Amino acid sequence: MANNLTYRQSIGFMMIDAKKRVFLGKRCWPKDSPFRFQMPQGGIEEGETPKQALFREMREEIGLTPDKVDILAESKEWLTYELPKHMRTSIDGNQQKWFLLYFKGNSKDFVFTNEKHPEFCGARWVQPKKVPYLVIPFKRKVYRQVLNEFKTLIDDFEAPTSSPQP
Repeated sequence: MANNLTYRQSIGFMMIDAKKRVFLGKRCWPKDSPFRFQMPQGGIEEGETPKQALFREMREEIGLTPDKVDILAESKEWLTYELPKHMRTSIDGNQQKWFLLYFKGNSKDFVFTNEKHPEFCGARWVQPKKVPYLVIPFKRKVYRQVLNEFKTLIDDFEAPTSSPQP
């Protein structure tokens, strides 16, 4: 990138339910943070496509299998955000491909204990306009970009009449 920063390629996903609410995972740590909610995201491993990383991260972080979602869209561009300087290690930020998913399962499909050190210990479903106010400030710009790109699709979305509710 032109700014000489090192970005990790990763994915993120915005998942909506039949009521057009957005899933936010509640991070297990830091417990004292007022901004513990985020949309799931994670790095793309060597040899993985963004879609493969999506399904792996979905399984690892929230226990969902691909049959519990429909992919509604993929972001046109890679979106980036920088980490605050005190959080940087080998990377300066993330370059992400985002997906819009429709969740067609129910609440018992979520498993937050798949990993030895789970990232999420709970979740909530919120109206899209509330998402930027619940997440850590350095991610707000990219979240607003994601919301803006997927807004029309969410507004026009009609869930199947037999859709369960989380």
